[in-house]
Amino acid sequence: MSVFFKLVGQGFRDVALHPWAQLMTLLAVTFITFLAGLMLLGVGNLDNELRVTRGEIAFQLYWKEDASSRQVKAAWDTLRGMDGVMEVLTYTPEEALKDLSSTFPKGNSGLLLADNSPLPYTAVIKFAHRSGDLSRWKNTTLAELQRLPEVETVRSSSLKDEVSRAWQKFSSSVTVPVLVFLVLILSIAVGNTMKLSLISRQDEIEILKLVGAKNWYIRTPLLVGGALLGSVGGMLGILGLYATWWNLKDTFNFAPLHWELQFLPVDQALLLVLIPMCVGCISSWVAVRN
Repeated sequence: MSVFFKLVGQGFRDVALHPWAQLMTLLAVTFITFLAGLMLLGVGNLDNELRVTRGEIAFQLYWKEDASSRQVKAAWDTLRGMDGVMEVLTYTPEEALKDLSSTFPKGNSGLLLADNSPLPYTAVIKFAHRSGDLSRWKNTTLAELQRLPEVETVRSSSLKDEVSRAWQKFSSSVTVPVLVFLVLILSIAVGNTMKLSLISRQDEIEILKLVGAKNWYIRTPLLVGGALLGSVGGMLGILGLYATWWNLKDTFNFAPLHWELQFLPVDQALLLVLIPMCVGCISSWVAVRN
C-alpha cells in the first residue's frame, strides 16, 4: 500500500510538469462540464414544468367590443359550471389592459393606461386531460363556447400535449448527441494532455522498464493525474453553474409564468464531478496503454 500511495503522490506532482498544458486542459474540462450542467439544468427545469402542465387543454374566449357586461359575467358563471373545468381566468377590458401593461419595461407601461380600454372582455378556460376521442371532444366544446352570447372569437390549444410532444422530440434528437459530443471532446482534451506527459517522461519510463518496473507502476501516476484534472474541472464547472443559476433563478418568476428555476439535484451534481473524473482516468489509460 505504501508503494501505491507513493505513486498517487507522484501523480499529483506530475501535474506541475507542464503547467500551461495542464491549465488549458483544466479550463477545457471546466467549460465542458459547465455546458453539460447548463443543458441538464434547462432540461430538468423544463421537464418539471411540463409535468405540472402536461395534458391541459385551454380555450381563450374574446367577446365583442360592445358586449354587455351583464351578459359577459353570466357567461363566465356558465364557464365555471362546465364539466371538467380546472380553472377559469377572466379579464375585464381594464384588467386585460393592466395585465398587458405589466409586461412592458418600466417607464413605458404608462403609454397603455387610458380611460377607455381598447381590449375586449376575455376569459381563459382550462380543462383537465381527456381520454378517448380528444379531437371530437375539442370540436364539440369549441362549438359550445362559440354559442355563448356576444362571443366573437374562440381559440383552443392543447398546451400540455403539444408542448410535451415537441419537447420529447427535441430532447431525443438533440440533447443526447450533444452530451455525447461533449464527453468525446473531454476525452480528447485529457487524453492529449496525458500523452504529452508521457512523451516528456519517455527516458524515465524506459529506465523504469529496464529495471523491471511493471506497467501498473508506470501507468498509475498518469491515471491519477487524469482523474485529478477531471474531478477538479468538474468541481469548478459546478461552481460556475451555481453562480449562473443564482443570477438567473428569478428571471422567469413573473406573471403569468411564476417559474422559479431550481438547481440540479445532488445526484446530478455529483455525476458532473464523477463523470469527468472517470473520463479523465479512462482517457489517460488509453493514452498510456502502449
